[in-house]
Amino acid sequence: MIASKCCRVAACRSLSCAFLSYQAGSNAIYRYSQRSFHASVRAGEKASSQSSSSGGGVKKYRKKQPGLFRADKVLSNRGVGTRSQTSKLLRQRRIAVFDPDTGQRVGVKGPSEKIHPKSTLYLDGKELPGPPPVILLYHKPKYVLSAMHDNSRSHLGEKLEEFNLFSTRDMHPVGRLDYETTGLILFSSSGDLTQRLLHPRQGIEKEYVARVEGMVDEDILRNKLNCGVQTAEGVHKAELLEVTPVSVTESSSRDGDNEYEKDIENSDSTSSIEADGTDLTDVRVIVTEGKHRMVRRMLANCGHPVIELKRERHGEVRLKDLPVGEFRAATEKEIAW
Repeated sequence: MIASKCCRVAACRSLSCAFLSYQAGSNAIYRYSQRSFHASVRAGEKASSQSSSSGGGVKKYRKKQPGLFRADKVLSNRGVGTRSQTSKLLRQRRIAVFDPDTGQRVGVKGPSEKIHPKSTLYLDGKELPGPPPVILLYHKPKYVLSAMHDNSRSHLGEKLEEFNLFSTRDMHPVGRLDYETTGLILFSSSGDLTQRLLHPRQGIEKEYVARVEGMVDEDILRNKLNCGVQTAEGVHKAELLEVTPVSVTESSSRDGDNEYEKDIENSDSTSSIEADGTDLTDVRVIVTEGKHRMVRRMLANCGHPVIELKRERHGEVRLKDLPVGEFRAATEKEIAW
């Protein structure tokens, strides 16, 4: 009897403990659920207040529109002003864009509105200049510095402004030519394109015609250039295309072609060399690097000092018959290259 009573008491206590344990667990779960619920409510209220302050409703994310750019950037690239200046014009609602669908001018709402970079734009009703060309060609004369600014010498930035083409903010030179070197120099409105055109890894060809002293043995010079010529800037290679002896009449006519080359103080014309009876030769070469005075150094170290040097091709862009000191925009075919 006593044993069975003790067993019943123990069983009751066990059941009681189990019930209490279950109740404690349920309370804990209930409290956790309540905390989670209230946290969700608070998060929802916070999100709701934020969306209300930004205009109400669920926040919408604009999809990127390929080929479109901020209006202030497009205006700045066209030389209208700095980004802050163009932003001010846009906020004042002074800029309009031509809508080809309606055939009407539509006001641009603000600096962040996206427009096509080739859109026709208007400032206070007057049409603005179009976008700068991707590539601009220039036939550089002698004694023009390949820089956009200089206090004492004629420079490329000055030439752009003289022809009233584009501001120095729009275009920049692709590489450089020596002060005495003439010929093709490119301008670009794209930094990425400039990097691609100049990086040695791309192996882009530049073709030069050099007038040198002496009669040139074509086979010997070709072998030297193919093997590489040691210069102060390192060993450089070139491809020899052709060698042409120069007659006195050809040399005289070439000296008179370029009005920019009549600077007596700086001129290194061939007249004094011809008077001494020195033979002259035109040498056409191709290089893929652009080190300082590289072509001049190479030919001089091969025994043929350069009298005149002219670049006629950069990649697939050729100088052709572009007059000295003149500009032209690259053709679609040249840009596609």
